Amino acid sequence: PEQVQEYARETLGETSENKVRTLQELSDIIYERGEVMPLRMDDNYLLRFLRARSFKVESAYRLLVNYYTFRENNPEFYDVNPLDLSFIGDADAVSVMPYREQTGRRILIYKLGKWNPSEYAADELFKATLAILELGILEPRAQVLGGRVIWDLEGLAMAHYWQISPATVQKVIEIMVTSFPMKVHSIHIVNESWVFD
Repeated sequence: PEQVQEYARETLGETSENKVRTLQELSDIIYERGEVMPLRMDDNYLLRFLRARSFKVESAYRLLVNYYTFRENNPEFYDVNPLDLSFIGDADAVSVMPYREQTGRRILIYKLGKWNPSEYAADELFKATLAILELGILEPRAQVLGGRVIWDLEGLAMAHYWQISPATVQKVIEIMVTSFPMKVHSIHIVNESWVFD
């Protein structure tokens, strides 16, 4: 849509000339440094990393390296069939809203009180999150606009907290900040539980 292209131009600095130049620079850096060899090198693939870092080539390169380092260090989160995680969606513990918010961004919602920690671990929620993000980033609109996250803590109890290790929290932060090519524009926490205090 026109408004997404305008946003990309004004906010990210995405113009035809800038796109061609930065794609070439990023490609050159990948080959020159040899620090990472992405699974794909086509323009559409590399473009998601440039968009996530507002066409700053060095930052996009660092994001690409972080992304592949994370994948290499955490293969258990990527050897997943999304259908094997459908029980999480069925429980409504993690979902993407069927509509976009007013600026066109997708909204990812966690209803952690609906998660039954005796049935599946926090790592399963994280796998589902990564599967959702990998599917979402295929959309050029999501690459440009990013997304929003809502953490609904209604029904959260101590049993949930005991299942969330510091390592899992660290991985969530890594993905949201340094290791995934999608901007998270806001995180909203609603129905805060007394446990969260």
